Amino acid sequence: MTTFLDEQFSDMEQELKMTEKSKSLLRNKVLQNTVIIKKRDLKNNRAWQYNTITVILIAAVIIFLDTQSLDTLRETANKVSYSDEIFEPTEVKMMDKVVVQDYIEFTIQSNNFGKKINPSNSGPTSSYMFNGNNGEIYLDILVTVRNTSSTELSEANDFMSIEIIYDDREEFNSFTRFERVGESKFTSLNNSIIKPLQTRVVHFLTSVPASIEKDGKPLKAVITANGEKYEYVIR
Repeated sequence: MTTFLDEQFSDMEQELKMTEKSKSLLRNKVLQNTVIIKKRDLKNNRAWQYNTITVILIAAVIIFLDTQSLDTLRETANKVSYSDEIFEPTEVKMMDKVVVQDYIEFTIQSNNFGKKINPSNSGPTSSYMFNGNNGEIYLDILVTVRNTSSTELSEANDFMSIEIIYDDREEFNSFTRFERVGESKFTSLNNSIIKPLQTRVVHFLTSVPASIEKDGKPLKAVITANGEKYEYVIR
């Protein structure tokens, strides 16, 4: 066993002794560490609070979007977006002459429902369009179209289109049938052109449920021509 001398015990005692100055330094060091720990805890607490607030705000936005009516969302979707702006389609009425610059001029002449659609100047030898779908009829929007461009416009190339919006939610696409020039007959499918400065009579036909004719719910046509959009309210 190792034996310690009195001198060694005395040296150890001196090393373990703390002066008043060293006690003060130690106390300040402890306080300093305590402040650092508190600041770290405060920072972590603030980060937790920030994350909690962020989650609450995101949840609030999701709830807000979920509570928006479908009609409001559809109304926004029906607007035409261009760049960072949103534009409403231009409203047109029956018998208005609508000018699409350097392209066409068109006028809505009438709209009619029917299982069978005749040319505007129907006669004894006239042809007709018959809807053979059970429970469905045609909505016929009759339009005169004048070609003001420098090139021929073709039915096959969808020079103009009409989409029917029913009750602000149901959408139906139309197809076209031209009337023969000077005859009470329809042309054959995709076999018509409009020459420059020529005016043609065009039927935009849409197959819809027969109940739509008399139920009184909102009905409109969205017309697209050369990138421009127009809205025609049927009722």
